[in-house]
Amino acid sequence: MSLFRRLFYRRPPDGLVEISGNILVFDHCYSMDLLEEDELMPYIGGILKQLLGRYSIDSFMVFNFEGSKKDNQIASIFSYYDMCVMGYPRNYEGCPLLTMEMIHHFLRSSESWLSLSQDNFLLIHAEHGGWPVLAFALAALLVYLKRYSDERKALEAVCKQAPHGLAELFSPLDPVPSQLRYLKYVSKRHISPESWPPVDKMLNLNCIIIRKVPNFDGQGGCRPLFRIYGLDPLAPNDRATKLLFSTPKTSDFLQLYTQEECEIIKVNVHCPVQGDIVIECVSLDEDFEHEVMVFRAMFSTAFIEDNLLVLDRNQIDILWDTKHRFPVDFRVEAIFSDMEMSTAIHKSELSSKEKESLSKVGDAFSHLDWSSESDHITNEESKQKGLQREHDGFDKIPLEETEISSASAENSSRSVQIHHIEPAENHSSLENVHYSQPEASGPNIQGQLFNDASAQEEPEVDDTKIEPNSETSRDAEAGDAAAAAAEWSDNNSDVFLSDTPSSSTPSSPPKFDEILEAGMVETRSQLTELKI
Repeated sequence: MSLFRRLFYRRPPDGLVEISGNILVFDHCYSMDLLEEDELMPYIGGILKQLLGRYSIDSFMVFNFEGSKKDNQIASIFSYYDMCVMGYPRNYEGCPLLTMEMIHHFLRSSESWLSLSQDNFLLIHAEHGGWPVLAFALAALLVYLKRYSDERKALEAVCKQAPHGLAELFSPLDPVPSQLRYLKYVSKRHISPESWPPVDKMLNLNCIIIRKVPNFDGQGGCRPLFRIYGLDPLAPNDRATKLLFSTPKTSDFLQLYTQEECEIIKVNVHCPVQGDIVIECVSLDEDFEHEVMVFRAMFSTAFIEDNLLVLDRNQIDILWDTKHRFPVDFRVEAIFSDMEMSTAIHKSELSSKEKESLSKVGDAFSHLDWSSESDHITNEESKQKGLQREHDGFDKIPLEETEISSASAENSSRSVQIHHIEPAENHSSLENVHYSQPEASGPNIQGQLFNDASAQEEPEVDDTKIEPNSETSRDAEAGDAAAAAAEWSDNNSDVFLSDTPSSSTPSSPPKFDEILEAGMVETRSQLTELKI
């Protein structure tokens, strides 16, 4: 290594901060002061001239984390020096984080570039307001390159470069809990690098449970409203994030929960999710107008284990000065279930009008608490997966919630009907997706019934006893025969519909010839009376 290079490592050019090795960051990213537009060009241009005076332009890969402005001024400055810039957003639905797809792109690009030559450098810039996501990206890179084995220490090593209070200036919520969660996702790459990152799972977010009510009304209670953000898993070609779920702002759905009256807040969601998801909870006043942020949490469905996500008060993003509002044993639980592909395809092919109709049906019943049924199912799944400890509170519905649970249990049969609602005009789409459903492994009762019926030998009809000159007798004979056959079929239908052979042998049905003879005898007697 040359003396000049050793001097470069010892003291990087003015205006740059060396994070680790060949990773350089512009120092004004750590500043609370906003550079004016007419100051950016000479400031950044002077730093780039120092770098290009020592190294080739091909030695640098430039990343930029965008700020609040979208004028691409930074990109134009670097393009003036013939340097390409890869830009990343400053947040994801309010969280200063990148999606797993972007994280993977950033880490792989950085690793590949640094491994090509020891003279290659990463030049990283963040616009005003982009510091929180820049800190996360740098910590993720340090963990990915195994320069830190502890996620929290890696994040602290980056944050200590910035003055105190910089994160509070650019982020109203403390983003560290969600950032640490995603740094742990990055650490899992060292366990199984061949399968990282895992494929995003499509799950159904059944419900969200809050244990121990936080105090956001000044009297030991809150009126929570939940919002779910993410990509629509039923529209894979649409890459724009959407509001997937929101609690309706009506008195039927928004209730005041107090610490004295209840221990659990359960919100039914029933929303399909996939990929990077943000759960946001706010508390409303009694007029449903003023909102106060309770918490926010970002996660990836690819890393959900056992269809359960449990977060305590140290694992959610909250306002910087509101930790005392949460009880020590506060917890948030998100309960998921596997999403059947046939159901997902069916929902994706529904028209917007049909989706709106189904959504209204779900909203009409979502405020009901089917605790007696859903809690039992959840406990059974928990026992099978060894998670009974996490769900033991499902059976404890305190005070007034007990009355709601007992009342809703009486109407639990309606829940089954809701899940089977299908628009009448959508039968054609169901036929189109039938091929995706797995073949039933059980016996085909309809097919068995059809085969059994066709396998029986048709009785031969004795035509010699029918009088050809009497049309009335023919009609009467046919009618009586059909009625007798239908009566015998009704009385013996259990023989065909039974899946298992009966222990008692059913009585043999009368022969078809005997039925016809009976009909002919009766008809002849009627004709004799008419002739007399």
